[in-house]
Amino acid sequence: MRALLIGDIHTESVLLRKTIAHGREAGVDAILSVGDLVDGPGDPLACIAQLRAHGAAVVRGNHERWIAEGRPMEPYDYPPDALEWMAGLPETLEFDTPTGRLLLGHGIGAHDMLEIDTYTRDQALESLAPLWDLVHARRHRWLVGGHTHRAMVRTIAGLTIVNPGSLVLEQDPGFVIADFTRGDLEYWTLSPVIRRRATWSQSAPEDSDWAAQAARGR
Repeated sequence: MRALLIGDIHTESVLLRKTIAHGREAGVDAILSVGDLVDGPGDPLACIAQLRAHGAAVVRGNHERWIAEGRPMEPYDYPPDALEWMAGLPETLEFDTPTGRLLLGHGIGAHDMLEIDTYTRDQALESLAPLWDLVHARRHRWLVGGHTHRAMVRTIAGLTIVNPGSLVLEQDPGFVIADFTRGDLEYWTLSPVIRRRATWSQSAPEDSDWAAQAARGR
């Protein structure tokens, strides 16, 4: 299974279209989105329409949850079908891959406001109880989430955590193409042109990540 992993979109419909087109050209079998489609300078309805048209698997981000709870971050006149679709988004989704089970969520699993990045270490890492619950359960090989807007891959005690970054134009937009047959990941940047910036293999040492590699490739 090859999958296109899309981080926080925040209404960037033009970059979303480019991302999906690239993924289709690369022959992905699935499109996985970590949510946070809304609240931004672009068109949220266009983003929703694209994801639905391409059969993307989408989980609810904290921004969709706030809308469902009646406390949107930004005012927008959403039509009833869009509101119904967002309200129906699941907190998490699970998939079987050739290299192990994958859990898709926005933050850390069902906890959409929790975050982990390259610099989450020592006490900050130890305090992430939901993460350690996943580690100790040994149910999942892959954990895909977003929220931080920073691309990352880390393996902690056998659980590989992947953050595709975001499509926000001002925040170094990018996405990930994952080959779960081999357990390989490619991080692609969108600005100023689409190009592969970094790669990662499951044979990499424990707790290695591509943040430094990606930074050097700018």
